[in-house]
Amino acid sequence: MICTNPFYTLEIGGASLFSCRPSGKNTAVPFDWPIFEIDGEKTEIAPETFGLTDRRFLNDKIEQLTFSGEARGCTLKLELLICAFTPFFRFRYFLSSNSDLRLTKSGGDSVSYFSYPDEGAVRRTEVRLSEYDQLVHSYRLREVPAFEHEDALMGPILAEERRDFSLLVAYEHGSTYPDKYLCYEKKDGKIALCAVKGNYLHGQSLRDDPFESIWFQAGAVDGDTDALARAYREFQLEYCSLNAASRKPYIFYNTWAYQERNRFYNKQAYLSSMNEERITKEIGIAHKMGVDVFVIDTGWFSKTGDWETNGSRFPSGMKHIADLLKERGMILGLWFAPPAAACTSEILKKHKGNIRSANGKTSTPGPVWETEDSYDMCLVSDYWDDFADRLIELAGKTGVRYFKWDAVSMFGCDAPGHRHGGEDSSQWERADNYSFNLVRYLSKIADKVCAAVPDAIVDFDVTEHGRCVGLAFLSSGKYFAVNNGPYYPNYDITVPPDQWINVFVNPGPARGWVCRKTLCYDKWIPSVLFMTHYLPDDPEASQLINLASLVLGQNGIWGDLPNVSDNGVALFRAVLNEYKRVRGDVTAADPVVYGCPGDSFEVYEKINRKTRRGLISVFTNAGGKYVYRVKSAVDGKPVVFGGASISEKDGFTYLTVQAKGPSAAILFFGGKA
Repeated sequence: MICTNPFYTLEIGGASLFSCRPSGKNTAVPFDWPIFEIDGEKTEIAPETFGLTDRRFLNDKIEQLTFSGEARGCTLKLELLICAFTPFFRFRYFLSSNSDLRLTKSGGDSVSYFSYPDEGAVRRTEVRLSEYDQLVHSYRLREVPAFEHEDALMGPILAEERRDFSLLVAYEHGSTYPDKYLCYEKKDGKIALCAVKGNYLHGQSLRDDPFESIWFQAGAVDGDTDALARAYREFQLEYCSLNAASRKPYIFYNTWAYQERNRFYNKQAYLSSMNEERITKEIGIAHKMGVDVFVIDTGWFSKTGDWETNGSRFPSGMKHIADLLKERGMILGLWFAPPAAACTSEILKKHKGNIRSANGKTSTPGPVWETEDSYDMCLVSDYWDDFADRLIELAGKTGVRYFKWDAVSMFGCDAPGHRHGGEDSSQWERADNYSFNLVRYLSKIADKVCAAVPDAIVDFDVTEHGRCVGLAFLSSGKYFAVNNGPYYPNYDITVPPDQWINVFVNPGPARGWVCRKTLCYDKWIPSVLFMTHYLPDDPEASQLINLASLVLGQNGIWGDLPNVSDNGVALFRAVLNEYKRVRGDVTAADPVVYGCPGDSFEVYEKINRKTRRGLISVFTNAGGKYVYRVKSAVDGKPVVFGGASISEKDGFTYLTVQAKGPSAAILFFGGKA
């Protein structure tokens, strides 16, 4: 079968699984059939049996094509998601059998998911998403010359510049580098994506437990790696996920910062401010500032697992809070710890067999932020389904639409009898299969919730090492990337007992240096998918630095709203009003960046190439006069906040800043109605 759109022609089936020829090019890239090991032997595909079995639109942009054929006594199914507006497509496999055929491992996971010809001397770039930088206590993106330092590349993105186009392949999983579950290798004149560990179980029955792969991505563009990144960024924003609400550039406020401040500055309990009176007061100020999504962090519930509203803290109920927010044009968000189930919860009674355990020891219950002791549940078990149903129920009962997920580590369960191996699998294999599948089950939960509640947003907190960072969850939701950044122990500084161990919790420029580091993702993946929280605290100089940072797309605020001055609230309102006029353009714009966080002079251009609308944020860390020639074409004169001016000379736009020290300015282009 042949599929054609403005970007490529796909020929599916035949000598190869599919071949992709970019439009206007004479060269196609053939992708080989996947290779599985079944009962000790490699699969042999019967191409003549392979054909289209189903075709349907999943929404107004994305079409699903399903193909099926025979593979050594098994049925191989290919699901392909294509879209007429992007050069990239997604695909995955299903392998099943009516007889007792089994996947096996000869010396480890033995699957090649796809391969394509190695063109030799081409420029290849490995794009890593999950390097954890202890200096800023955050994940970051890194571009590495492919195969120059390692033979097995983690990726998950591999880009290469060929003679007349650039090719991208990627896989949707997530783990902290260098913990590899899949990798790219050079084999027999091919570039192959191979399983490394945990992808399946030795002896997995294809009749009783059919194999389902993760999703893969591929595509090509006319241009270099930078052109590839621009097109891929648009794909991630517009055409990759069915859960569109996760891509909207809302302004988020979260209550946690004051909960921490109250604990360490005022020596109160974390939950002493978690009450209807305080939250109602914050809602009024958040509305004045221009917040869209108001997130109530931990402590709103009576017990984990059941996630009922704590009636003593919120006597009017959470629906009352949601109604207050709705009256002010805001959306309710709530904090959850997906693995946590309180000792007396109803969900634990049903799922006692699904408590997480390792090395034969069941996890010990412990308190969750001053609430009842809870067990850690295994999400790669039947528990996932009931947890998803509970979130859907809460959406109807309370009006919650934003679900913040916290405290989900990749590791910790090797129990038999869940969904990651039984007694016939070794302990280490069950542990690897749990870690491999955890990210898939997080996506399954998010997708089920969003299918039932289409305007829902699921946000996964990845502010600690050992989280499932990669492309898988980004196809379902977004990441909560940075809260307060590093702790004093990151810098080998001993902290006295009962002291706040976070470093970057105060007003001023330093917090922005840390938080803007996460903008490194914005070249390939929109910054709106890596939410980061900035402070609203006075003085005005700090507020401008924080505003100039958050409007670059990270869009998060937390602090102590009742203590922000009236002038500070008005400044946030004024800036965010201008931002909202152009935030669609800012979100769509691929970044132009000059300098790095902490440099004397730092500039971010977020101007939509098509509309010339957007913004420029400027940061200084030392006094002096700075002149910068703007690279983007801009629309008219800007609305300016902070000490910056623009001028025109010889057809170019110049930006001038006269700084006395640390400061920021924001210039909005095309924003006036």
